[in-house]
Amino acid sequence: MAISTTATTSEAAQERGQRFSAGNFTALGSLSLKSRYVMEGLLHGLHKSPFHGLSVEFNEYRDYQPGDDLRHLDWRLYARSDRLAIKKFEQETNANAYLLCDTSASMTYKGSRAWGSKLEAAAICAAALGWMLLHQHDAVGWMAAAAANLPGPAGGAGTGEGAAQFDYLAPGQRRSQFGALLGRLERMQGGSGEGRFDALLETAARLIRRRSIVFIISDLLEDAATMRDACRRLRYSGHDCVVIQILDPDEIDFPFEGDVTFEDLETSARRQVRTSEARTLYLRRLQAHMDAHHALYRELEFTHALLRTDADPAAALLPCLLRHTASRAGTGR
Repeated sequence: MAISTTATTSEAAQERGQRFSAGNFTALGSLSLKSRYVMEGLLHGLHKSPFHGLSVEFNEYRDYQPGDDLRHLDWRLYARSDRLAIKKFEQETNANAYLLCDTSASMTYKGSRAWGSKLEAAAICAAALGWMLLHQHDAVGWMAAAAANLPGPAGGAGTGEGAAQFDYLAPGQRRSQFGALLGRLERMQGGSGEGRFDALLETAARLIRRRSIVFIISDLLEDAATMRDACRRLRYSGHDCVVIQILDPDEIDFPFEGDVTFEDLETSARRQVRTSEARTLYLRRLQAHMDAHHALYRELEFTHALLRTDADPAAALLPCLLRHTASRAGTGR
């Protein structure tokens, strides 16, 4: 079924984004309330669009192929349309979805204009997406680098080599799954070390065996080349991947003035910088860094979206989901 992003949906997302107040959003307080606000924004936008879900397969039928069991042919459809088609079973239309959250130290950054840290934004996005996926009867799992105070992987049987480094919630679609996901997200902590997100992607690529929807939620401050092998493995295993890049507005437009001492949150290295001299170079390097990531995801046919921590998460997620659905419908994946 062909799906297109309508102008009405885009305008609705823009209008919601214009009404968004970072102060009011911060005042909501808990992860549960903030994620519910984002969920409601997604549902409102999706109800106005031709969106039909994120499951791996969207059609109710698939064409008959030689060797298929004739008992599964839909003879009524054949009588109406002369089309030989096989009825799909529930396990063919419901997907596994994985939410992979970056918990590296850089994710803890929160500038003066942001309503929260990048890590908080990742938790809110994961909660909103998890609720939406469970609502459409998909099984939802989650993975992040483990903090020191968290237990080993939940449902971790068969998680494989290196799994002890990660907090893992096995995919599930019962009502209790959202509560389990929310609890993990509420305890998610940043500062889990340098370069750990690349290791998380590698582990996820080994663990995820059934074709799935994989959401990669990160600030993507690692070089694209570092993530290339793991991303390729996910793609060539048949997974549908959505990359949600979260950045603070400070990282995007470099608003600093005068001489400023910057600290690398990953390594704790400090450096004093004359911002008037550094701004142009920084913005040029940021653009090159972003271009490299764009090129990688374009090559692998991943959907890529940018979410700012001073903006409405739903206004960024809604167009992303619609683009992803439209691109997959167009390629027949």
